[in-house]
Amino acid sequence: MPSDFDGDTAITAVDDGYETVLGDRWSIGTTPNGGYSTAPIIRALCDETGKPMPVSVTTHFARPALESTAGRIRTRVHSVGRRFAYAAGTLDQDGVTRSRTAAVLGELSVEAGPTRLSPRPIDIPDPDRCPGRQEETQGIHLPLLEVVDVRLHPDGPQLDDDGAATLAGWVRFRDDRPPDPLALTFFADALPPAVLGVIERVGWVPSLELTVHVRRAPVPGWIRVAASTSDIVDGLLIEDVRMWDESGALVAQARQLAMPLLKS
Repeated sequence: MPSDFDGDTAITAVDDGYETVLGDRWSIGTTPNGGYSTAPIIRALCDETGKPMPVSVTTHFARPALESTAGRIRTRVHSVGRRFAYAAGTLDQDGVTRSRTAAVLGELSVEAGPTRLSPRPIDIPDPDRCPGRQEETQGIHLPLLEVVDVRLHPDGPQLDDDGAATLAGWVRFRDDRPPDPLALTFFADALPPAVLGVIERVGWVPSLELTVHVRRAPVPGWIRVAASTSDIVDGLLIEDVRMWDESGALVAQARQLAMPLLKS
């Protein structure tokens, strides 16, 4: 049996692209999480190019995706090289383009090269000492907590010495599916927004754009995540995310442009 994530991001090749059905277990409220709705597009791009994993992915979310709704993925391959391929894809539902993704696909750790800098993992208590993410904190229904285990630093969102909103935690799939590069593109958007500790009455924070850079393939286990927001202007914010695996290796970095929506 496929894992929850693999089953709910499966694609089927058709004459003019791929078909997929977004599930209803990966949503914020009734809207599929942006990292989740991008995963089927990445699968299609890997299939089209013959490359095994995403290396860099940028998605623009033109319209909210629809849960429990069939979608059509259309792809365009720009170039395929010996190590990397460049391709783009769109997700359409009900005749409307929901998101557009551009990606670099390839395989990591297949060639030797300079390795000089890599940030150390943040200091955070072990997962069993960190409380789980709760709907009450954000004031919105979170179906994705049925399939994703998110543990947050006991101190919760806070301001650091530079005035940035920060949040740290752990994430993994509840069915023990091991993390991989595709999972990292979802985990980058799985924690609550760091601005919960700065802006009162924040509910949903939809992504306008999300970019994820995969740095290494992770080892099995929890993924340690640190998120920070240092810039909020005119109702838009930028959030930066770093992720480490259980070996302490940096496995991905991400940045998104998002729009905090206040609860009434």
